Formats: sequence, C-alpha cells, structure tokens
Amino acid sequence: MKKQYFLSTLIVLLTLGMTAQNSVEADPTSADIIGYANVFETAANGGGFVFGDSWGVPDLQTVVDAGAGTITLQPNYNTYDAADPFWANGDIGNKIFEGNTFIEDASLIGEELTFTGGVLANTLDPSYVAIAFIKVFNADFSVLKIETSPLVAGQNFSITYSNVEAADTTLQYGFSVTGLNGNPADEAALGSIVIVPMVLGVNEVNDTSVSVFPNPSTDIWNVTANTPIQSLEIVNVLGQRVSFETPNTTAVAITNAHLATGMYTATIITEEGSKTAKLIKK
Repeated sequence: MKKQYFLSTLIVLLTLGMTAQNSVEADPTSADIIGYANVFETAANGGGFVFGDSWGVPDLQTVVDAGAGTITLQPNYNTYDAADPFWANGDIGNKIFEGNTFIEDASLIGEELTFTGGVLANTLDPSYVAIAFIKVFNADFSVLKIETSPLVAGQNFSITYSNVEAADTTLQYGFSVTGLNGNPADEAALGSIVIVPMVLGVNEVNDTSVSVFPNPSTDIWNVTANTPIQSLEIVNVLGQRVSFETPNTTAVAITNAHLATGMYTATIITEEGSKTAKLIKK
C-alpha cells in the first residue's frame, strides 16, 4: 500500500554526548509518521510470519488531531473482508495484524535517545497489545534492538535507548497495536488509545511554588501558588489564547468544560517569576 504521512503528537528527548541534552516537544505541525504493517497467522493457523509492508497511516486507523494535539491508536479494520478467508473467519478477522506508526530519523543514530509521552485515555480491548517503542536496526535489518513501554491510561511513558553501537543504521520511535484484524462493525466496542505529549504539572517543570490539579481534568484546573498569581494565560496547541485571568490571589479555579479535548499550555506569572505547565483536558 502507498506510504502516507501525517503530523505527529510525540515528544522526543535526545541526549547529546555525556552532558548536553536536546528536547523536542510534541508538535502536531512538524513531524511525519510512517505507517508499516507486519502480518502473522493466528495461533490456530500456526502463528507464522506472513508479510510486512508499508501501510497507509489512515488505513491503520491511526488518527491525528492537530487542533487537540492528540494521536489516536486503534486496531486495523481496512483488511477485513467477510468474503475473503485470508482476512476473515466469519464475523472476525483471520490474521494477527501489527500496525506501526513511527518516525524514522537517521540523525538520531549514535546517541542515547529518550522517547516520552502521555496516555490521555485507553479503552482498547485487552485482547490487543499496544506499546510505545524505540527500534534500532543494522544495515540489512537482520538485527533488531527494541525498547518498549506499555500505554497506561492517565500515565506518562518514558523509553530510553542507550545500547548505541557502530552497526546502528536505522532508528524508529513510535507506537504499535497488535491483535486480530478487526471487523469494522466492532470498531466502537474494541476501543482506542489517545496519546498526548508528556503530562507535566507546574511543580514538575519548575519548582514546588506553583501547582496545578487535577491534571488531566474534565472540568476545572485548580492553580495555587505561594505568592499572588498576577496573571494566568492558557493557550491551545495552535497558540490561540483560550483563557486569561489576573486574579491577584494565591488560588484560582479555571473552568475548562467548554474546551476541546487535548493539550494546553499555561503561563503563570507570580511575584516569584514566570512558570509554565502542560495541561490536559479530557
């Protein structure tokens, strides 16, 4: 299938040398993600590898929402055909489908790499395995080194690849969903996973003088500080202001029920200085 690309919502932290560290924050307007599928027989049919090929990202049922700053992972449905026994066994699929969405970046070869993000929601049926990964291959793809992390709802993930070798030639970081190729009629029941950049409260980014809770939130963010909050601005991933307050108090509640699901950035100015936080609206 034709290779397709879409904008990602990932965070990658690259450690340079022994002390320097570069970081690229999740940006839904910057990075292209590649789709690739590995297909296997079911256990009942021997479980062997069938084929691997490039796959259109939309055909993987992976959805990016640049406005919300989210990437949604789901099982594959585009292969199911009730009339084709290769792909269907009655009302269910007949192959184990590993759908991968990832960034491949040769410039990251040769350095330790940490890949991080957050899981806003996970309703995926437990028969599927979903992971974040860093994969590193040699020149002919005969050797794979992989680091993985599960995708747990409400938690951040962090993966570090440090086994750097001269034979490394290809590096990929991203996500995979593995399980039976799905019947489109079951899409709602089989669920999904929503990925966002790493969820950080203010006290994690700066210090303990300012905090935001709950985060993620469905209706209100409570912001507290040791000294009066002079101003509080919240912008969405497109840089558009969605809230601005000048409370001049040490505690303020920001209603977010009207906001779209996704990632926001808060800039909080107190007498002690400016603080920033990544906020998640569920």
